[in-house]
Amino acid sequence: MIYLLDMFGVAVFAVSGALTAGRRGMDLFGVTVVAVVTAVGGGTLRDVLLDRPVF
Repeated sequence: MIYLLDMFGVAVFAVSGALTAGRRGMDLFGVTVVAVVTAVGGGTLRDVLLDRPVF
C-alpha cells in the first residue's frame, strides 16, 4: 500500500510539472524534461524531509 502511494505521489509531481511546462508553451521534449525533473526532484525532497534513504 505504501509503495502504491509513493508511486502515486511521483506521478502527481510529474503531472504538475507537465501542466506547468504546457502552460508556458514548451514543446513535447520540454514538457517531458520538466515533468521528469519535477517528479525526481519532488520525490527526492520528500525522502529527505522524511529522513528516508534517497534512491
